[in-house]
Amino acid sequence: MTNRIFGILTSLLILLSLFFVLRTALSDGQTVQADDLAGPLLVWHSWMDERAEVLTQAKTKFEALHPGVRVVLMAHPQGELYARYAAAAVNGFGPDLLIAPGEWLPDLLAGGLVRPVDPSIEAQTGRWFREETRRTLRSQNRLYGLPFALRTRALFYNKKLVVRPAGTLDELLVQAGAGAGVGIGSSSESGLWGLGTAGGELYNDKGEVVVDVPAYANWLTWLKNAQNNPAFVMSTNQDGLRELFVAGDLAYLVDESDAVRLLSSGMQTDTLAVRTLPAGLRGTATPLLRTDALFFSPASSPRQQQAANSLALFLAGKEQQTLLMRRAWLIPAHQDVRINIRLNPEISTFVSQAKTAVPWTGDPLLTWLLTTGDEMYVQALEGVLTPSEAAAGLADALAAKKDERDQQP
Repeated sequence: MTNRIFGILTSLLILLSLFFVLRTALSDGQTVQADDLAGPLLVWHSWMDERAEVLTQAKTKFEALHPGVRVVLMAHPQGELYARYAAAAVNGFGPDLLIAPGEWLPDLLAGGLVRPVDPSIEAQTGRWFREETRRTLRSQNRLYGLPFALRTRALFYNKKLVVRPAGTLDELLVQAGAGAGVGIGSSSESGLWGLGTAGGELYNDKGEVVVDVPAYANWLTWLKNAQNNPAFVMSTNQDGLRELFVAGDLAYLVDESDAVRLLSSGMQTDTLAVRTLPAGLRGTATPLLRTDALFFSPASSPRQQQAANSLALFLAGKEQQTLLMRRAWLIPAHQDVRINIRLNPEISTFVSQAKTAVPWTGDPLLTWLLTTGDEMYVQALEGVLTPSEAAAGLADALAAKKDERDQQP
């Protein structure tokens, strides 16, 4: 009798375990049955330390769901990952899935090194990501890669030096006037966030890159006036600004989300904090939004493509995105991930900031604008040109660049 009861209980436990596994798979977007997937699956990335550990844990869970699949993770130095992938993929080798910055998309497309997301996968994940997030991985109305993590800028501050963080540009000016040091990058990209505070747009209604001359001029005027206060430190040397912030010489610093761990490692515990960038009279801040992505290799066999699709769905799903956020400090691209503001205040801030950010796109004109804009920023801040002259000159240069592009065969 005892053995019979034990057997029944064991069977119930097994059934409950199977139910849990199936429920987890469905919650992470798994539509392919485990028996349909088999064989090796190669994934390349550049993660280290705790991020690599969490990725390994995710791999183990996926293999448990799909016993026929053996996932092989290979880490490469960030600076060598693209060249190694390109050399392998062009010869029909390399990984089936690549975890890499979304900014690689133009080069991947030019080399024929990436395949578009299957329409069924795109449809299945349609509600997972905001359109602005998906836009960072679109080209010619096709989606290339699934968004995996977000990257943008926000306002870091030292809680020992700031009692109430500035929420507007006017408040930032007032606190700087009282001696609070403020570090702002003076490159075109690092300062792009101020365009929205002046009511400007980076793209027109057709999605084309534009120079909003009045907004650019207003933002450059604000920067030029602000730099007259010695508490404002404007520089193209972001590493130098970080050193000043960590040393306590700056109370505020505009920086990227990837800088959180670097800055916190050099500061006392519970000193670093982050809030959204200050708003202006004409609008909210609009930093660039970038993504890390799950790219699919065109060299994979149909069977490997099926497995790669399933793994990408698993990693981009709500459950794994939540774990990656909590254990590896990844800003989730999945918009349904619930963030505890008390436990993950920095991530909560960056997710909020991402909602007002403008998407990076693979448009060559955007890359050109961000590069050429550096010269415009310098000339305006140094008084070589007035803010209006600098903004108008940049608009004229962009128009000439568009004409040059349109005349190409």
